[in-house]
Amino acid sequence: MKILTVAFFDDNYGDMLIRTCFMQLTRVVLQNLNISDYTLDVMPLKEPETDRIVSADLIVFAGGGLFGLSYLNFAEYVEQILDEADAHDIPVVFSSLGINNMDAQEDNEKRLTSILHRTCIKAMSVRENRQVFEYYAPDRTYEITSVCDPVLWAAPIYARDIADVLSEKRQRTKPVVGINVVRGGLFKDNGIDWTLKTEETYLHALSQLLDEKDIDFRFFTNGSTWDINALHHFVKKYKIPREKLIISETSREVIRAIAGFDATVAIRMHASIISYALSVPAVNFVWNPKIPYLFEKIGYPDRAVSPADWSAENVLQMISALLSDKDCYPDPAILMTLYRFLYDTYRSLLDPAAPEEMFGYETVCGRLGEMTVSAAEDSVDMRTKLKRAENRYYALFMSDNRKKSEIRRLKKEMKELGRQQEEEMKELGQQQEEEKKELRRQLEERMEELRRQLEEERSERRKTEEARDAAIAELECLRQKRSFRAYQKLFSHTQ
Repeated sequence: MKILTVAFFDDNYGDMLIRTCFMQLTRVVLQNLNISDYTLDVMPLKEPETDRIVSADLIVFAGGGLFGLSYLNFAEYVEQILDEADAHDIPVVFSSLGINNMDAQEDNEKRLTSILHRTCIKAMSVRENRQVFEYYAPDRTYEITSVCDPVLWAAPIYARDIADVLSEKRQRTKPVVGINVVRGGLFKDNGIDWTLKTEETYLHALSQLLDEKDIDFRFFTNGSTWDINALHHFVKKYKIPREKLIISETSREVIRAIAGFDATVAIRMHASIISYALSVPAVNFVWNPKIPYLFEKIGYPDRAVSPADWSAENVLQMISALLSDKDCYPDPAILMTLYRFLYDTYRSLLDPAAPEEMFGYETVCGRLGEMTVSAAEDSVDMRTKLKRAENRYYALFMSDNRKKSEIRRLKKEMKELGRQQEEEMKELGQQQEEEKKELRRQLEERMEELRRQLEEERSERRKTEEARDAAIAELECLRQKRSFRAYQKLFSHTQ
C-alpha cells in the first residue's frame, strides 16, 4: 500500500515542519492500526508528478494554508493533483487546512467551490476558517473537522533534539526572549501598512528597551532566505552584535532555537505554534486572519495583537507578562483533535474492519518520542533552501538581464534621439539663418523706405521753407513800399 503525502516545500521552515510532524503522526497512527505493509512517499505540492500520483493508493495533503488565491498560488497545483485522483479513482484526504488571503471574488469563490466538491475527496480537516469551508461546500459528501496544526506535536517529535537545550535553559538565571524577523514584503503582500523600514525601527527600539530592562534577547527567523536577508540588513544598519543573532539553516535548528527562549515575540505564525508546542509563551503580530484563529484556539486571544497596537513599548509590556507565565503548556485535547481525525480517516479508508482502539495522548507522545527525525530531513531542508536560493538568484539574474537589455535599448534610443535632436538643431539653425536673412532684407527694405520718406519729408520741408522765405521777402518788400509812399505823402504836405 502506497500513501502519497503532498506538502508545500519551502525555506520558511514552518511549512517544512508541517510535513515532518504530519509524517511522524502518520507513522504512529499506522502503528495504532497495526498496519505495517505500507510505503510513505512525499511529493512537493508545486512539483506534481503524474506517475507518483496515479501509483498511490491514498493521497493525503499534510496541511497548511493551501487554499486562498493570493500570491502563494497553490490552487492550480491542487487542481492538477485532484484531476489525476478523480481520473484514477484515488481517495484524497485534506488535513489541517487553512486559508491564506481568500479574496471573496466570484472567480475565486467558484474555484474553491469546485475544488471542495471533487468526488475524490473522502475526508477533510481544517485548522481555521471551518465556517468558510462549510459555506463553499454545502453539498459535500464528507464532514469537515476542526483540528490543530501538526507542528503543535513538535515537543515529543523533537524531544531528543532539544533535551540539551532545555537542560541549559533550566540552569541559566537570566531569561532570553526570541524576537522574530521577517521580510518587509510580507506586510505589503497581506495588505498591512508596514515596510521593512517600519519593522527595523520597531526592532531597534525594542532591543534598546530590553537592554534598559537587562533582558537578554536573540533575533531569529523561521529560516526563509528573504527573512534572513532582512535580518542581516537590520543588523548591519543598526550595528547589532553578532551574538544577538540566531541563523537557522534547518527546521531542526529552528526548533532548537525556540526551545531555548523563555518568551517569543513572533511575526511568522509558526514561530508562535512552535513556541506553544514547546511551552514557550508567545505574542504575535497580526498580519493575517489565521493568527487570531490560532490564539483563540489555544486560549490566548489577547496575545494576537493588531498592527495598530504593535509598538516597542507595548511589546515590552507583553514580554513582562509572558515571562511571568509559567503555565503555558499545550493542551492535550487540542493536539488529540488531529490524531483522532487521522486515526478515524485512515481506519475508514485503509482498514474499516479494525477494532477501534485509539491510543491515548501519553501513548502517542511516547511513540513519537521513540522515533527520531531522520538526519535526511536536514538534507531535505538544505536542498530546499538551496533550490529556493537558486530560483531566486535565477529570477534576479533574469531581472538583471532584462534591465541590462532595457538599459541598452534606452541608450540606443537616447543616441537616436540625440542624432535627431542634432539634425533638428541643424535644420533649425538653417531655418533661423534663413529667417535672419529674410528679417535683414525686410529691415533693409523698411530702412530704405524710411530713408525715402525722410528724404521726401526733407524735400517738402525745404520747399516749405523756401516758400516761407519768399513770402517773408515779399512782405518785407511790401512793407518797404508802404513806408516809401507814406514818406512821399508826408514830404508833399510840408512843401
